[in-house]
Amino acid sequence: MKTLSLTLAMLLIGGLTFAQSNAEEKAVRTVIQKMDEAWNAHDYTYAGKYDIYAPNAIMINPVGMYWKNRSEISKAHQVFGETMFKYGSAKSEPVDVRFLAPTVAMATIKAMYRTNEDHTLPDGHKVSKGNTEFDMVNVILTKKNNDWKIASLQLTPINAGAAAHNPVQASR
Repeated sequence: MKTLSLTLAMLLIGGLTFAQSNAEEKAVRTVIQKMDEAWNAHDYTYAGKYDIYAPNAIMINPVGMYWKNRSEISKAHQVFGETMFKYGSAKSEPVDVRFLAPTVAMATIKAMYRTNEDHTLPDGHKVSKGNTEFDMVNVILTKKNNDWKIASLQLTPINAGAAAHNPVQASR
């Protein structure tokens, strides 16, 4: 009986998410806001006021490219910034912020990317002004020295046709 009680107690404790103050959630949401601000300012150095990535952060973009630290993330954004990102703008809406530990948060975001100017992608595909795409973004943030930074970010394009048949959304 002791073993069963102890096992149940451990499961209950392990299943709890860590409650954080509104200030902590606001700090996490501020990082997400800075992510949009950097994108819209076309400042992909992620330094200074846009210092939002941890040094060892990873990112997987919507086409599966994997960048394994802040330097690679910045370099890739700077290169693509010159060829395609400079023609658009972003707006993110945090859907959910959860604290997995006192210094670890997970934010789920719905991001919108709008093309503001006609341009051609590196693969030759033409994109027209007004084109709008949406992604779901999963962001893991860590807190060190009272500062939240992105540790991991993965973007998944939203397929509008498939999303229209989401059985979970239909029941909400």
